[in-house]
Amino acid sequence: MNPAETSAKPADASLLTGVRVIDLTTVVFGPLTTQILADYGADVIKIEPPEGDIMRHAGSVASDGMGCIFLNLNRGKRSVAIDLKKPDGRAVLRKLISTADVFIHNVRRGAMDRLDLSYEAVSAINPRILYCTATGFAKGNTRADAAAIDDVIQTSSGLAALNAGEDGVPRFVQSLLADKVAGMGLACAVLAALYRRTVTGRGGLVDVPMYETLAAFMLIEHLQGESYEPSRGEVGYHRVMSARGRRIYTAKDGYVAMTPYSGVQWAQFFRETGRPELADDVRITNAVERNAHVGELYDMIASVAGTRTVAEWEALASRFGFPAQRVNSLADVALDPDLATTGTLVAREHAGVGRTRMLASPGFFDGAAARHPGVAPKFAEHTQAVLAEAGYSAADIERYAASGAVRLAGAKT
Repeated sequence: MNPAETSAKPADASLLTGVRVIDLTTVVFGPLTTQILADYGADVIKIEPPEGDIMRHAGSVASDGMGCIFLNLNRGKRSVAIDLKKPDGRAVLRKLISTADVFIHNVRRGAMDRLDLSYEAVSAINPRILYCTATGFAKGNTRADAAAIDDVIQTSSGLAALNAGEDGVPRFVQSLLADKVAGMGLACAVLAALYRRTVTGRGGLVDVPMYETLAAFMLIEHLQGESYEPSRGEVGYHRVMSARGRRIYTAKDGYVAMTPYSGVQWAQFFRETGRPELADDVRITNAVERNAHVGELYDMIASVAGTRTVAEWEALASRFGFPAQRVNSLADVALDPDLATTGTLVAREHAGVGRTRMLASPGFFDGAAARHPGVAPKFAEHTQAVLAEAGYSAADIERYAASGAVRLAGAKT
């Protein structure tokens, strides 16, 4: 067992103790939000449709309904299967909502209205509840009712165009970046709203749309001239967009990213690499000139990069205090021993699945990684227990199961 795992005490699951979340989300965006809340200690009740969350079957699947992505987006949650198309199913969900602090969904707005689960309807049941929506576009957006997934948000936010190859063809970033950025954004918003409720006692509506979230994320450095009124015209931060801007260098045995920052670091770099005369060059000593000629400086790094190994460049950078890291493959990262040492990635037994490797959510609290001590639930694993906690009798639960309003543990997705 990893020492980081054995040393992790309840401190990494006590931040949100007492907070109950009803999680009506699927796929990645919403489940990542609620996973962060679960890792921080909230009791997250995952409401699944009769067929289960579709991510149960995505990617590598070692056991029926327990795919690898699902395992790391739903650990520690409790699975309750409800058919919301049935009146009894909706009645059960409303009962659970009455016991909750937070209700999160990623269902399109019109569908929630038809289910009588709008913000107005839910807040009438529980005035203190935080009603949180993981949407595609903001309510005031002309595309407010449009369907959205990571693909279309990458294209609409400018990310795919920015990631175009030399042929000019837009390309997706090979990660569910929009889903994950928005998921973390919604988690932040929920935490802020929980604090406000602690101070004021007031619930409220929290909407974090993917498009607006990723558009703001993209424009932080790229808004440039459009930051001003009247506009100065240009959009895009040249240092990260230009072919002569930041780059990955070819070392003797692989690839490395490295960037001296200060004038002192640049001077040290050139002295070390056989160009001592550049240490007093105005392109080094003057910050404005250095920024104006940064492409030339990067060209100079490229001209000597192949003379040393990646490890030698990392050692030099460490000595002079500027950043440098090798280019890792995904396989390198997955097997990085530092992730185990810090507790970011640990192995844990999962009944019916086997030994699985579990990730952590952002942050170390009192030195411990933020990770729920439990594992991802099997489909409908907790339906009976959660309904019993809500006050339903065994006979009621059996009746709802017989009618198909709910599904019990052991049911097939």
